[in-house]
Amino acid sequence: MRCRRPLSALALLAVITLTAGGQPPPPAKDGKLVIAAAVSPAAPPLPALKYLFLPDLREKQTGNQVPAFYKCFFEQNYFYFDKDSVANRERWLTAPLAELAGEQALVGYGGSSLRQADYAARLDSIDWQITNQLRSDGFNTLLPDVQQLRMLASALKVKMRGQVARKEYDGAARTAATLFALARTFNDHPTLIGNLVGLAITSLTLQAVEEMCQQPDAPNLFWAFAALPDPFIDLNTGLQGERGWAERDFGALRKAEPVGKDELARMVKKLDEIIKLEGGGRGERSSDWHEGLAADPAVLAASKARLAKAGYKPAALDKLDRLQVFLMDDYHQYETFRDDMLKWSNVPYHRLPPEVDGGKSPPGPFNALAPNWRKVRTAQLRVQQWIGLLQAVEAVRAYAAANGGALPPSLEATGLPVPNDPFTGRPFPYEVKDGTAVIRGTPPADRKADPNFNRVYEVTIRK
Repeated sequence: MRCRRPLSALALLAVITLTAGGQPPPPAKDGKLVIAAAVSPAAPPLPALKYLFLPDLREKQTGNQVPAFYKCFFEQNYFYFDKDSVANRERWLTAPLAELAGEQALVGYGGSSLRQADYAARLDSIDWQITNQLRSDGFNTLLPDVQQLRMLASALKVKMRGQVARKEYDGAARTAATLFALARTFNDHPTLIGNLVGLAITSLTLQAVEEMCQQPDAPNLFWAFAALPDPFIDLNTGLQGERGWAERDFGALRKAEPVGKDELARMVKKLDEIIKLEGGGRGERSSDWHEGLAADPAVLAASKARLAKAGYKPAALDKLDRLQVFLMDDYHQYETFRDDMLKWSNVPYHRLPPEVDGGKSPPGPFNALAPNWRKVRTAQLRVQQWIGLLQAVEAVRAYAAANGGALPPSLEATGLPVPNDPFTGRPFPYEVKDGTAVIRGTPPADRKADPNFNRVYEVTIRK
């Protein structure tokens, strides 16, 4: 797997979400994903942090999580690739819990391999050791480990589902922490692809936790959710990689120093390769674009004027081959556009200006390199919204435990700090109707008909 651009990363995210394994979601209803959640009253545990979704310092040992997770495959290679093992795993990922309760093959599922995952999750450092490769290989950096760790996440989820089916909730919570820790390693991955894989594994884990919370005697996990980082995957390291991955191939275009014709031709060829791989019509061939520019002196003057405004000295620009000037101008416009998006990455979504959503990419072929930043950001916040919604469900369970099984009239009445919807910055819409509490997320404006962004919980209390 190569370090492809974010459009390809989004395709990868879709594949992971669909194939990493999980119970089929309920059918969409009027563009909404409605989860009918029958839950039991349950007060938060004592002590409050009895359950944690990330291992704490008391459990940790020194060591790098990433190679320790790789070792899971050395322990039992057949477990991941044997035809029967794969078929069983796929079946157990979707089977009703009632069918798993008596499945003896799930007792101690994964053996030494998943015990190694449990160990890896409780090491104290994360180092993917690929930054030098990104610098040296750029666009062609290989990421074979992404696919492998996706399989590990699926296996861990099967283990957790078996524990939940057997009502081994302490063990299930520990396995959930291992899964969340695996997902969290991708927070430090220096690519947006890695960040998106982390979000996909987080979604996989939330499916299993959501299922666990609906069991009749499940513990209350409000404070376990509250202790998770917010956002769980912050994108910062991936975005830093996004700003640096092209340095090897095009870094010379950031300086007004003469570049040989052969090197310029190599850059044009490389850009054409990227555009061809990217597909989807996001850009035209670099060679065609620049041949068109070469015939127009006014275009050369405009390019030089933009570069001069950016701080380059006109006398230095006059010494450059016209192709280099066009490439420099195009690359500078791309970098400017890219940073104008990425600078908003840590700003709350509801405070983003409209132009961040619909900003026009630069006209040249370098626009094929520009990340589809908004889709990556909404993928991040969709997962964060899901975490908040599950935390709200747990707050309802806590209120019911303290009030004879009654539903709270509002989320505020639970007395617990339910987070706001990350898309709006406001509390989740909540209403009680006919003995059912309805908690919903608000989708971004352009995803109102997308059930993936329209998650609704219809919560009833078991008597």
